[in-house]
Amino acid sequence: MLKLKREFLLYTKVIFVIFLLVSCGDDSDDVTDEVIEIVEEEEEEIEEEEVVEEEEVVEECTTGIIYIEKDGILKADFESLAAFNGWDSETSVDGFQGLGYIVWKGSQYFGAPGTGILEYPIRISTPGTYRFMWRSRITNGNDGTEHNDTWLRFADADDFYGKKGDHIVYPGGTGKTPRPNGSSKEGWFKVYMSGAGTWKWASNTSDNDGHGIYVKFDEAGDYIMEISARSSHHALDRFVMVKSGININDVTDESVALSELICK
Repeated sequence: MLKLKREFLLYTKVIFVIFLLVSCGDDSDDVTDEVIEIVEEEEEEIEEEEVVEEEEVVEECTTGIIYIEKDGILKADFESLAAFNGWDSETSVDGFQGLGYIVWKGSQYFGAPGTGILEYPIRISTPGTYRFMWRSRITNGNDGTEHNDTWLRFADADDFYGKKGDHIVYPGGTGKTPRPNGSSKEGWFKVYMSGAGTWKWASNTSDNDGHGIYVKFDEAGDYIMEISARSSHHALDRFVMVKSGININDVTDESVALSELICK
C-alpha cells in the first residue's frame, strides 16, 4: 500500500513538472533532464520507505518467531532470538557464522538444568527422525573437556535420544532406559563437544562414549527446542536438524542458507 501511494505521488509530480516547464517555454532536453532527476530521487525515497515498512512489519510481531523446517532441513542461528535470558550475545571470538553467537558466562549448572532456558519454536512439516547438531566453541582456557557443554531438551517430541551404532540412550526422567553416562535429568541431555581453540560442528551425549543426538516427530506440527545453561563460557553459534537420509555435513556448510523465520 505504501509503495502504491508513493508511486502515485511520483507520477503526479512528474506530470505537474512537465506542465510547468513546457508552459514556461523550456526546450525538450531541459524537460527530459528535469524529469529524469525527479524520477531518480523519488525512486530512491520509495526504496527507503519499503525498507522501513519491512522493518516495521518485523517489529510488529508480538507473538514470537518460529523456525520453519523445509524438505527435511532446519538450520538457524542461536542469536536470532529477541531476548537471551541471561546469555550474552557477542561477536568477540572470531570464526562465528552469521551475525554473532551466544555464550553463558554465569555460574555452572552441572547437575541442575533449568537455568537460563531459551526456547526455539520449530515448525515441522516433514515428519520423521532428525539428526541434531550444533556449532559451538570453548571460549575459556585450552582444555578441550572443560567449558564445552550445554543442556538440550525436546520435551514435546515423540522421541529424543542419543545413538551410537545400534546402541541408544535416553535422557533421565523420561522413564526410558538405558540412560547416558554422566549427568542427565528431567528430559535434558548434557550435549558436549571436544577440543579447544576452534568452532566445531559436534554434538554428543554420554560421557566417554559419545552418542549423536536424534529427535523423532511422528506428526507435522509445532514443537519446542530448549537449551539451558550448564558450562560457563560454552558458546553456541548455529544448529541444524536434518531428516534421516540427508547428509548432515552437507547442510552444515556455510553456503547453505538458513531456514525461514516467520511470526507465529
